[in-house]
Amino acid sequence: MIDMFDNWGNTEWFILVIDIIAVIIVVRFLRNKIRRKLNEVELRQSFQTRQRRDLNKDKNDQPPNQ
Repeated sequence: MIDMFDNWGNTEWFILVIDIIAVIIVVRFLRNKIRRKLNEVELRQSFQTRQRRDLNKDKNDQPPNQ
């Protein structure tokens, strides 16, 4: 396996470096996108929970119908 790298020229090493940089960029982009989406979902869920809590509070504050 080590013999395989001995035959590589400058072009192959350059392509390897470019590929590694591209993979790092893609991983960072996807990680940031996933984080933003998770934050959005958490905000939406907390908003809905707050709405339900307020709705239940309003229902409990109303006097019962007679």
